[in-house]
Amino acid sequence: MRRRPFIPYYPVALNLSGRLVAVVGGGKVAERKINKLLRAKARIKVISPVITPALKRLVSKKKITWVCRSVRSRDLRASTLVIAAASNSAVNKSVSRWSENGKIWANVVDDPELSDFISPASFRKGKAVISVHTDGKDPVLSRDLKNFLKEEWDDFLSYRRKS
Repeated sequence: MRRRPFIPYYPVALNLSGRLVAVVGGGKVAERKINKLLRAKARIKVISPVITPALKRLVSKKKITWVCRSVRSRDLRASTLVIAAASNSAVNKSVSRWSENGKIWANVVDDPELSDFISPASFRKGKAVISVHTDGKDPVLSRDLKNFLKEEWDDFLSYRRKS
């Protein structure tokens, strides 16, 4: 199991266009992750016995595929990344272990110590993508800082243009 001491993250932007991403879990957190992955043009396979109505609509529109059962280690094969967003921490730990064995980068949404990467709090404004993270230590601070920057972005740009 990963459980390693704190190591600062290296910021990177990934091109996931056409690449398969496995998402384990079908709740609201998985839904948020899936929506961001869709904007990145990833192919998404969600593995969960139950999914939200919004995810069911995406399945019916053939935007994502759904494996309607509990996850198995072989479900992760051929994936570029895996997002473990199950409400059951034991499932997320198993996904982390399986992804490590399969050399697939994993994000366990509620446990950065079991993750190879974290997803920063982000927003798009014009040509810019602004992302904030706290090395996985304080996601609420990341979210709040992102929201502050988003609210002040137009003022920042107008100030910048005057300089």
